[in-house]
Amino acid sequence: MMPKTLFSRLLFVFQLTLAATFLVSLTASAAGDLKSAIDLYKSGKLDEAIAELKTLAESNKDEANVREWLGFLLLKKADYSAALSVLKEAISLKADGAEVRCNLGMAYFGLGDYKSAAAEFEKALKMRPNWAECLDNLGTTLLRLKQLDKAIEAYRKAAAASPRDHQIRNNLALALQEAGRLDEAIAELRKALVLAPNNVEIITNLGWALKSKGDNKSAKDAFIKAIALDPKNYRAHLGLAQVSASMSEYNKAAAAYEVALRLKPDDIVSQYNLGVAYLNSAQFSKAVEAFSSVVEKAPDDAEALAHLGWAQFKCGRKEEALSSLSLATEKNPSLITAWINIATIQGNTPEAASAWEKVVSLSPQNVAARLNLASVLLALNRNEDALMHYRKATEIDPKSAEARFGMGVVLSRLGRHDQAIECYKKAIELNPKMARAYNNLGVELERQNKLEEACEQYLKALKADPNNSEARQNLERCEEIKKAKRPSAS
Repeated sequence: MMPKTLFSRLLFVFQLTLAATFLVSLTASAAGDLKSAIDLYKSGKLDEAIAELKTLAESNKDEANVREWLGFLLLKKADYSAALSVLKEAISLKADGAEVRCNLGMAYFGLGDYKSAAAEFEKALKMRPNWAECLDNLGTTLLRLKQLDKAIEAYRKAAAASPRDHQIRNNLALALQEAGRLDEAIAELRKALVLAPNNVEIITNLGWALKSKGDNKSAKDAFIKAIALDPKNYRAHLGLAQVSASMSEYNKAAAAYEVALRLKPDDIVSQYNLGVAYLNSAQFSKAVEAFSSVVEKAPDDAEALAHLGWAQFKCGRKEEALSSLSLATEKNPSLITAWINIATIQGNTPEAASAWEKVVSLSPQNVAARLNLASVLLALNRNEDALMHYRKATEIDPKSAEARFGMGVVLSRLGRHDQAIECYKKAIELNPKMARAYNNLGVELERQNKLEEACEQYLKALKADPNNSEARQNLERCEEIKKAKRPSAS
């Protein structure tokens, strides 16, 4: 059972900029009020600074610098709509510089208007071509627009302009990873870590990149290091959980998901994955709790219901299990795992046969499902139906020894013994270690009074599986018959 995967990614850090000088046209009083507002901002009183700047802007209709500062502080407050309006006013008052254009791009970005944001960043860069922070912002905007090559180009220019900026290297790596260029992404993240060896976010991002590369061991080491530096790093715990699951270390995966959920209790995907980890580590009671929690929050999650049903069955709660699985099929009639679980729980019953038939209808090329259906049909004495599905399985997979063996069993039951012998021989050819096929071939040969050949097949069955009690009993009986038929010495 594969867990659902949640891919996390570091949020990009945008560089907010502000005008460095004041316009000479400010009156002495206005300049003093502006300085007062700036001092409030620098002392951490953002709301008071914004209020003072708004008042100042109302009383100084033509002061662009006041509006530049107000727009900047509104960006800090994440009030992007107000910031956009104020910054446009500043530009209309002829305050058209690289800084105000960059901040205007920030406002557009915050509102989700990435095309307009990119246009403003590009205008800023025409005025100040090698501005690393603005190039970084442009790269991030282009990434949102899925213009990966252009984003990577912008980040590379930013990195060239500011080679010791580890955050730019990090963002470049994320763009490369988005483009599927994992080796380059990992290389950039390692460069970033040379600049900032203990940066938790970069170490975490390196873990995710290594995981995408399939280097689970190195990814695991990165996540463990990130957690050691910041035990509350949700993304690192999540990454560790997923990597551990990929390495079949399900107990460790469950432990990591437990920590991730303590940090982010409403993460329903991790709750689901925790249930999968519990199932795979045979912690069935805990799996029931985990999937019950998922179903409580998402009652229409058919996969969670299917897993809940299986966990309930493994806890000995068959009726509850069938109820959960039935509900799963109501929510999603095409959910194969639910039908398989129903069929498995029902054993060799007509209900199981119906469930397997549903699986086959949903996945006609599924050889395993056809074999299971044929086996149940055989147990129900529906021999011709069973033979049909065994034959179909051999058509889908001519190398299936199990399908040939099953055909042999049905043909033998139908009295078509020569055909059964040929099927057993073919099964042995496909799987020379199939003890059951040797044993059944021996039975058919014994039925034809070919005792020497029958005993030979029983011996081969025991060689393939020394613990095959049926073959041992058949061999002993056959030897006794042979002994009884030998002429007695006169």
